[in-house]
Amino acid sequence: MKKLVVLVVIVVGLIGYLGWTWDGTSPSITWKSSPVIGKKAKIDVDVTDTGRGLRSVQVSIRQGKDEKAVLTREYPKLSWPWQKGQGGDRFTIAAEDLLKTAALKQGDFEILVKAVDQANLLAFDNTTEAKTNLRYDSRPPQLAVLSQQHYIRQGGCEAILYRISPDAKASGVLVGQNSFVGYPVPGGPADSRICVFALSYDQSVDTPMFIWAEDQAGNRAQINFWKKVFPTAFRKRDMPITDTFMQAVVPEILAHTDEVTEKPTLIESYLEINRKLRKSNNDQISALGRASAPQRLWSKPFIQLTNSQVEAVFADRRTYFYNGKQVDQQTHLGFDLATSAQNPVESANDGTVVYADYLGIYGNCVIVDHGLGLQSLYGHLSSIEVDKGQKVTAGQTLGRTGQTGLAGGDHLHF
Repeated sequence: MKKLVVLVVIVVGLIGYLGWTWDGTSPSITWKSSPVIGKKAKIDVDVTDTGRGLRSVQVSIRQGKDEKAVLTREYPKLSWPWQKGQGGDRFTIAAEDLLKTAALKQGDFEILVKAVDQANLLAFDNTTEAKTNLRYDSRPPQLAVLSQQHYIRQGGCEAILYRISPDAKASGVLVGQNSFVGYPVPGGPADSRICVFALSYDQSVDTPMFIWAEDQAGNRAQINFWKKVFPTAFRKRDMPITDTFMQAVVPEILAHTDEVTEKPTLIESYLEINRKLRKSNNDQISALGRASAPQRLWSKPFIQLTNSQVEAVFADRRTYFYNGKQVDQQTHLGFDLATSAQNPVESANDGTVVYADYLGIYGNCVIVDHGLGLQSLYGHLSSIEVDKGQKVTAGQTLGRTGQTGLAGGDHLHF
């Protein structure tokens, strides 16, 4: 009787232990891939198992009647039920490799993944099979230039018209490392595009320029176009910095920003503003430009501030001196326009206000989006009379001239 009881206890204990250690979960398979892939595309496959871990993974490609394994991975076999193996793995499959290993061709194909976990009692495993349909397309979009002649000055901009094929999802002009977005031509054919692009003041006249287009698969095409570039001799100016000037501008700017903090000395705080905050402000302005409306919001020529005189021009190279010593160099990215104090500031053209607030070195600032990547900025205002999101027309008052921000006198930074 005692032997029977002991046997029953052992059997019950063994069943309980097997029930506790038995792995009834199957592996999980997830994908990360565009539905259309090109030559440079990569397919990420994540395989996980929350039970005893993975035993094997196989990835295959099926196109038409042909199927070929492109990846096989085996994991160490576990001998005891209490052991746990690798719980997950990621596989990155490059399209370039599929061209070699599976002779991938243009068109639709299937990618199949089979994952097997560690077996219970060395025989009873769980298997998951998954597949997804993709399309391989390595052919880049087509481009054609429509406009004939393009003249651009160093530090200036130009517009170009071109045509794209229906598969192009994005396009524009590449000037060196700077990329400009193309937009549908207002009232033009569906495949026509216009791009306003710039040659930066700090780019050479021989900077490469191309039209580019990219499709959903990441295939990219670019073509050259006719252009004539004119060099510009930018002005150089020495700018003396006084304690009186810094005492007037530094506390105001520090009170309006968290991007820079007060330094032990006044000149150190000023240089932090003139360098770090200037760059941050210009980056913010560039980001607003990238979100420009995809349609033209203006219809008339742009206007200069009424009765204004140009005091400083675009891309002045300024060298700053303090107590007779050079302390900094920066480029002035705008025109300084002088009128009477607190003069009304007019919008240069129709558009939408995308910024109306304090903006670091620019002080009280309004930015108007005119669409197609073109925007105008109005800085150092004493007051702002429009709100973000407001529609404005050419000549409409945006605010009043002033000397907020990094300004030594009442004027408009345009």
